[in-house]
Amino acid sequence: MKPVAHVTEVKRKEVEDVKRLIKQYAVLGIVNLEKLPAANLMKIRKGLTSVIFLKYTKKRLMKIAFDELGDDGLINLKDRLLGIPVLLFSNEDPFKLYQLLKKSKSSALAKAGDVAPIDIVIPAGPTEFTPGPMIGELGAMGIKTSVEGGKISIRSEVVLLKAGQQISVKQADLMSKLKIEPMEIGLNLVLTYQNGEVLERGVLDIDIDMYIDDMKQAVVESLNLAVFSDYITKDSVDVMLRKAVLEERFLGNTNNLLEKIMSSASEVVAEAKPKQETPTEKSEEKPVEAKSDNQEVSVKESEENKEEPEENRKDISGFSDSFMKQTQDTLRSLTDKKLRGDS
Repeated sequence: MKPVAHVTEVKRKEVEDVKRLIKQYAVLGIVNLEKLPAANLMKIRKGLTSVIFLKYTKKRLMKIAFDELGDDGLINLKDRLLGIPVLLFSNEDPFKLYQLLKKSKSSALAKAGDVAPIDIVIPAGPTEFTPGPMIGELGAMGIKTSVEGGKISIRSEVVLLKAGQQISVKQADLMSKLKIEPMEIGLNLVLTYQNGEVLERGVLDIDIDMYIDDMKQAVVESLNLAVFSDYITKDSVDVMLRKAVLEERFLGNTNNLLEKIMSSASEVVAEAKPKQETPTEKSEEKPVEAKSDNQEVSVKESEENKEEPEENRKDISGFSDSFMKQTQDTLRSLTDKKLRGDS
């Protein structure tokens, strides 16, 4: 016969407690408490008491609870209980929950073996150190220095570590002396589980402000597309009606402007037409005096060399230059009045 494992009543109660909490709360989260000091953990718990509940128990008991609930999604989470796992329970939306946990984090000094979460930069400028061994220590890190006012000054900004690189003992010691705190400590939420859906921290970690701006831009662009493609919806119909009214008004004003321009042009043309001479205005013909051949040649040459006044010249349309200039000035004046809003 296979021996039956002895399970204490305390362990049974722990498993039942985990099962009860999973059923009670909408969201289950797995948190890794590695490298989180106890003092910081207590502070975070105190600030988020109304939002989250943390359950501490052994990994083996967590796995037993997952198995006994018979949920395939929970059973698949057994392999995600890494480091120092703690179960987090909440009724908040997973994305909002992640943002709350992210805001509760605080900066901390780096330790040897930590991985740089971001590019770690040593800024240029004065330090609080006096000249001495510190100059050599900085130089060993490739940091150029000078002495200003009796203090060591870093001449130019230096990238000490790139994001993802492991921090050495010397680098951690230097950052500690320079009071650079690149690490963030807080509840490291690995994932959330809700109604069979698993959301990893990479999915949960979004820029809320950027997300809202993108949504607003999408709404504006979709509304523009609907309006200019004449696609009627409850959101676009009001804008389309306003657009139609404005276009009708503009079209009416344009027609009135054209009518004024044509009317003024007609008046200018009418005024520019030459008046017909009446019989009384005709000058009496003078008798033509006889001219010699030499005189006739001289008169012809004189008439050919005589240049017509510029204002009386005519272009290909048959109108004189002065008439065309007057017409253009009139049209320009009417257009300027329209643009200024004059009647």
